[in-house]
Amino acid sequence: MKRTLNKITRAGGKEAKESRSQRESGDEEQLRVRMYRVGFGDFFLLTVPSKKLGPQHVLIDCGVTTGRTGKGDIGVIKDAVAHMAKETGEKLALIIATHRHKDHIIGFSRCPEFQRFKGKVGAIWMPIWETEYDQNIRKIQNGMSALALDAQAYVAAAGDRLPHGEDILAMLDNALGMEQFGVTGSGGGSNAASLAILKNGFGVKPKYYQKGHNPELPPELVEAGLSAEILGPPPVDAMEFMKLTDLRKGVGQYLGASGNENEGEKKRFRPFRPEFDGKPEDYPAAAFLEWESRSEEEIKDPWQQLKNAIDSAQPDVLLAAVKRLDDFLNNQSLVVLFTFRDKKLLFAGDAQAGNWEYWLYGPNQAPTTTPSSSLADEGRKILGRLDFYKVGHHGSTNATPIVAVDAMNEGFVSMCSTQADSFGSEKNNSEVPRIPLLEALAKKSAVARSDQLAVKIQGKLVDPAKNAPQELPRPKAGRFDIGPCYVDYLL
Repeated sequence: MKRTLNKITRAGGKEAKESRSQRESGDEEQLRVRMYRVGFGDFFLLTVPSKKLGPQHVLIDCGVTTGRTGKGDIGVIKDAVAHMAKETGEKLALIIATHRHKDHIIGFSRCPEFQRFKGKVGAIWMPIWETEYDQNIRKIQNGMSALALDAQAYVAAAGDRLPHGEDILAMLDNALGMEQFGVTGSGGGSNAASLAILKNGFGVKPKYYQKGHNPELPPELVEAGLSAEILGPPPVDAMEFMKLTDLRKGVGQYLGASGNENEGEKKRFRPFRPEFDGKPEDYPAAAFLEWESRSEEEIKDPWQQLKNAIDSAQPDVLLAAVKRLDDFLNNQSLVVLFTFRDKKLLFAGDAQAGNWEYWLYGPNQAPTTTPSSSLADEGRKILGRLDFYKVGHHGSTNATPIVAVDAMNEGFVSMCSTQADSFGSEKNNSEVPRIPLLEALAKKSAVARSDQLAVKIQGKLVDPAKNAPQELPRPKAGRFDIGPCYVDYLL
């Protein structure tokens, strides 16, 4: 018999009552994926059973963002992290931070409970793009941060007079994790502070991975029987794949137009007198590295398009430039395939086209040509036998390619951590989560959205999720269980 999430979470008295997954006999032998509901952001806890050592916990991202509409952060991330800390005994075998966007890492600096995990984290994995040991990577990341800060200040100064300003600020806020210039939320932390904690605050140095690396799992996870494969991001020298945001003609994604291409004024906006205007040459060279394909003429100035966007402040051009920066960060996502007792779990982060394409079609498929209709053996094999899929990029239009859904087997479970009405709109086919994508996934899998969950904190209903679908489907294998601020999948 199907039951709604609201009925389950409202019933039964005290919020401290544990979910059925922690009460029923035999559950301690099952693998568990927990998706916390914090709004628009990823916060997953993978619990691996171990007869010898007891349950071992893997935290995959912890973040939230307000989004374009300001509705993305429902104000419960601190409570959710406190719940996770109690559940894990303030000990984690592994932390995975897929990439540096706010909706994936802000919790590490916003939530004080993480201070108590110091010395009790077995390992930390981050994408190769966060490595401390490659000077070129550091220059690129620092340059993008500097570019984002400048664009954010420019748009904020323009205020309501600049078309697309809300869209641009939302993307820049997610890139920087800095609540300012009118962006509001639950408060606290920044992306820079979260990165510092991840790299230096837990008493263990992160490992930085890319496709082709063999990840080093902590011994306790190996003892439990877990294995892992890194599918993304592409290697650093495969820059052309990193810059791809849309899969090429003949392949496609569940994409919609932004709806902004022909809107708004094209006039240049100048918030200051001309003598105070910044010029492209004011920026250090490191701020504009490795963005566009390099022709002979572009070798000396590879990011001319972005420099021109900021210099001219044409709304459409600036929007496109900030989107490309946002997409580049998403393509840095660490994509991990876990295996446990022949069960396959794919965590895709926010991977977009280039990240997917590198392992879907293989590195021998040049990104400047249309790929063949057939996936590479690796891509076809992985997608054809999934048991669990963490829906990429919150179900947005620029992730989870059509070819990937087509190649997926039937009967698995999809979990989509999202918050409706945070980004995009149905009017211009850019809503997040994208309805055609979730409908396509629902034909093959049992889909659970985090915004289906009515959240209760200390017995008080915080968010009823009244505008989201209210029922969960029945998985073909395993089952869903619902707690006060999370949904579990036991398999």
